[in-house]
Amino acid sequence: MFRFLGTGVVVALLCLSLQSGPALAYDSPQKYGVELRGGFGVYDMGDVTAGADYLKRQRVGNSLTEGSGGGVAGLSGIFRPSKQVAWEVGYNALMDVENLVESTIPDSQGQILTHSNEFFLKGSVITYLTNSIQLGLGAGIAYYNTELQIQDDFNKRYNYDADGRGFGVIGGLNLEFLLSQHVALNLAGGGRLANASDFSQESSPGVRTGLNVLGGTRPMEVNLSGGYASLGLRFYFSKTTQPVDFGR
Repeated sequence: MFRFLGTGVVVALLCLSLQSGPALAYDSPQKYGVELRGGFGVYDMGDVTAGADYLKRQRVGNSLTEGSGGGVAGLSGIFRPSKQVAWEVGYNALMDVENLVESTIPDSQGQILTHSNEFFLKGSVITYLTNSIQLGLGAGIAYYNTELQIQDDFNKRYNYDADGRGFGVIGGLNLEFLLSQHVALNLAGGGRLANASDFSQESSPGVRTGLNVLGGTRPMEVNLSGGYASLGLRFYFSKTTQPVDFGR
């Protein structure tokens, strides 16, 4: 994903170098485009935090390295039906968050690793600070698919590829800097309210069973509520192609 984002940055710089001159005004009442972005997110984590504490208590002298945040990489499609409104459908990879318990005994540890996929639809209202700087306020709905990997050497419990899901809401502010009519930088920040549940794992081929919290009997939940910040590169295209002037 990061290699993909890096390629996008190189392409953008090449596009800028080929521009004959900057034209920062909004050139069409309707546009569509794409965004490539990277950033960082923090999460409540829910039962993951309680599970890590449970692993730490399994042996005197264990040390816990807690994790509640990680990198984010994403891709969006954007449609702007007017100068004041934008719709965005996108995907974010909420990258690995690790909670690690290390033991004084060699080759013995506990680990809970979390990775989530976020699919969202968001609408925004836009205001213009200048011709080249736009401020947006947006909110939308999101679907989450979350994967857990649990390594519990102390109790010989191992859960790999346990999947959960859930819905949530996402919202925030974005500040967009137009570099040309078709290229922009987008700085965004906000938060989400989301909880992944219904975790299950394949206990035998073709058979899935529910996943309980570590040290308990109720179903596992991972609270993904928290904040995020990102920097994206946007490429815009006019909705209608302009005719070619053959008389020039």
